[in-house]
Amino acid sequence: MKKYILKRLMIAVPVLFMVSIFSFVIINLAPGNPVDLYVAPDATAEQIEATKTALGLDQPLPVQYIKWITNLLQGNLGFSYSTRQPVAAILFSRVSPTLQLMGISLAVGYLVAIPLGIYSAVKKNTWVDYLITSNSFLGVSVPNFFLGLGLIYIFSLQLAWLPTGGMQVLGGDGGVLERIQHLVLPVIVLATSISGNMIRYVRSSMIDVLGENYLRTATAKGLKARDILTKHGLRNALIPIITIIGMDIPKLIGGAVVTEQIFQWPGLGQLMITSINSRDYPVLMAITLLSAVAVMAANISTDILYAVVDPRIKYD
Repeated sequence: MKKYILKRLMIAVPVLFMVSIFSFVIINLAPGNPVDLYVAPDATAEQIEATKTALGLDQPLPVQYIKWITNLLQGNLGFSYSTRQPVAAILFSRVSPTLQLMGISLAVGYLVAIPLGIYSAVKKNTWVDYLITSNSFLGVSVPNFFLGLGLIYIFSLQLAWLPTGGMQVLGGDGGVLERIQHLVLPVIVLATSISGNMIRYVRSSMIDVLGENYLRTATAKGLKARDILTKHGLRNALIPIITIIGMDIPKLIGGAVVTEQIFQWPGLGQLMITSINSRDYPVLMAITLLSAVAVMAANISTDILYAVVDPRIKYD
């Protein structure tokens, strides 16, 4: 296992290198020029050139990339074009809100999806099964922005039960209760998409497992139905479920961009939109690279969980 993890980490290095090259080229070739956002409309040619030099945009693209990757290897992510603050400090202040939102959304989504998926499999082809699967398809089909705006309209504008966005009320104490109130709506949006997708896979996996001979043997031995489902059924159905969990991480990162923007949640998603609008290339590169690392870490963790769940899986 240790050799396998080391091998995967070694493979991740050139992959991240290629991701950085591709991202750097795409971001710098995107329409718009950062210089136009930081000079006055009546700026002279000399002032424009001076701004390009200050931002490091006066050099060819390959030279800019070499400088960026050299600074990255030294632990320096550069400075933001718009705020002139270190990119590392900006990311550090935004990572915690995003991790908080994503972590709670994953937990809520799976706590809802796994029991419902199991129950739907047990009640296969009944009205309960049809009801659960119909709602799961609805959860997957509704776009995050539409669901988010609908929840804001109902619970914030009409009922005035929950805040429209942000992490805390302006001038508030930022306590736990206040944070929970601000988390409810964005968590519902992300958890709905996660649980809707997971319910279908849990149901499908459990239906396959429930038809196996060893479960019939366990039933014939007189074991309790709960023990049969949890200790025998669910454990053997976890492999495809773990795969979906690993795939949910990239989708959750993408969904968080839209959700954070709708609810003005001060995380990486909102920072990405702000950086795109301001052509803040160093911040965009840092977010892209951080997202790639998160996706690769999720994939490696998924492979490790395979071996933990199923002892028959061995990695050479």
